[in-house]
Amino acid sequence: MLHLVFNGVIFGVLLSFLIGPIFFILLETSIKKGIVQAIFLDIGVLLSDVLYLLASFYVAKEINQWLIANSFVKYIAGGVFIILGFISIFKKQQSNKSRTFDSDIIKVDKKGGFYYKKRILLALIAKGMGLNAINPGVLVYWIAACTYATEELQVENANLIYYFGATLLTMFSIDLIKIYFANKLKTKVTNKSLRYLSMVVGCALIVFGLAICLKDSI
Repeated sequence: MLHLVFNGVIFGVLLSFLIGPIFFILLETSIKKGIVQAIFLDIGVLLSDVLYLLASFYVAKEINQWLIANSFVKYIAGGVFIILGFISIFKKQQSNKSRTFDSDIIKVDKKGGFYYKKRILLALIAKGMGLNAINPGVLVYWIAACTYATEELQVENANLIYYFGATLLTMFSIDLIKIYFANKLKTKVTNKSLRYLSMVVGCALIVFGLAICLKDSI
């Protein structure tokens, strides 16, 4: 079992360094809105990965055929990322001095205590799931991962739980490290650098969106 967990960890590390739109969104959220919001966004991404992983096991062939038959899906997904990119570029930035990290998800009671707003946290999870789910590339690499694990590594039955459990846990752990260190930059972030960050993230999302739309076209 240990060698399966080890292989799962290695695979999780490799997947964690694949740079996609979620990578930029998580870093931007951590810097601009705080660690808590970025973590709950990433929980949504993790849940989406779990659902795609399960789908890859049971209905991979059907999903592939559906994606091939309905090529418009990639244009919708790409269009969403392109729109998000333009929003990131042109959205008016809040002053660095007036920003209070995670303030919009914290509510203070009459006794001076505070608690997180569950509705907003659930919305962040849903946002993470949605952003990850609309990227067809995510489903493709999970299908490829399942094929590799079952056919090349000969992983089967309960061992698949150990293997992909280690993979997903590793990916989530590395995301937390990224979120933590990105958040550490907030004390050094100026309004000008925030503007540049938004432009970089926006351009990256537009590029990923165009790449999804033009996939198999060039």
